[in-house]
Amino acid sequence: MTDRFIRWEERDGIRSVAIDRVEKANALTAGMMFALADAVRTADDAKLVLIEGRGTAGFCAGADIAEFLQGGDYLERQEEGLKAIVASLATSPRPVIAAIHGRTLGAGVLIASLCDLAIAADNLAFGLPEIRFNMYPVIVQAALEEKVSDAIAFQLCAMGRLLDAVEARSLGLVSDIVPAASFAAGVAARTEFYRDRIDALQIGRRAKAKREGSDVQVRIARLAPLMHENFNRPGVRETIARYLKAR
Repeated sequence: MTDRFIRWEERDGIRSVAIDRVEKANALTAGMMFALADAVRTADDAKLVLIEGRGTAGFCAGADIAEFLQGGDYLERQEEGLKAIVASLATSPRPVIAAIHGRTLGAGVLIASLCDLAIAADNLAFGLPEIRFNMYPVIVQAALEEKVSDAIAFQLCAMGRLLDAVEARSLGLVSDIVPAASFAAGVAARTEFYRDRIDALQIGRRAKAKREGSDVQVRIARLAPLMHENFNRPGVRETIARYLKAR
């Protein structure tokens, strides 16, 4: 599937996938989710995949919550889109790196958590603000649990506090920190470093996949009904609508 807001190019063994919806802080529609998943899944000739967000606001502001208010079909498509991203990242035969900066929220956290490595700018604001709408991001929780303990994942989802780059690295959510002022150059240097050690990284990825009970897709399938239950609770739609109207 293609989408005009998801762009990719391949050079020197690296498939670079860009989220390019700058006017909406790279918020993901369902169509963008499917296109992003396809861009990762079809990188057959690449040694590794790099996912980045265009613009200065941030990597990804999460799912486009305006779609939530358009009816049940849109919520279903968002769920299926998130599952497609999860499947593409969880089953990729090649390492995937996220280059994250600025606001990295909601679905952006999910993507970063499921990538093998995350290179962060020092202006990172990483977290899950869904709790302000009385929503709990159950699918993102499952993704976080690939990197942190169940207890920390719950706290990040429940508190809604944004982490800076140093805090995120201390939890194991970020591997590298580079200056925001030279982010593109820093990402390029670190990505080339990892590409030149691709054989070792592939062994590490295969070892990670062999962990007992590590099937994130199974966990998300079990948790997804809770997302619909939460969204249909009284007041949730109205809270989202008021937020969108006030922006």
